[in-house]
Amino acid sequence: MKFKTTRKAVVALSNRLVYAPYAELQYLLRYRDPVAYTCGVYGWNFDVYEIGNLTICTGYRGMPGRRANNIEEYEKRASEIWHSDGKTFEEVKEEINRLLEEFCEQA
Repeated sequence: MKFKTTRKAVVALSNRLVYAPYAELQYLLRYRDPVAYTCGVYGWNFDVYEIGNLTICTGYRGMPGRRANNIEEYEKRASEIWHSDGKTFEEVKEEINRLLEEFCEQA
């Protein structure tokens, strides 16, 4: 279950911080749940994911940090894994999680 937080708190508590616009990491983050979210006068702003020592923010507005590297490449690879035939759910989940770890090292 995610909790409500502020942009300021995310910046203060993060060593490595990157962002990706809404839905650009939908396949890569499919098996992860956000730990927090922010909202403002216009509603939801972004979700916060903690993966290892990397904090990833995905959403519409106000995301701190810099844009993550190689988003398109890794998302394409995750999509190919997700849409591949002949693999079990567990195999797909394991491959995507391995790819996510690789993405976090590169980001």
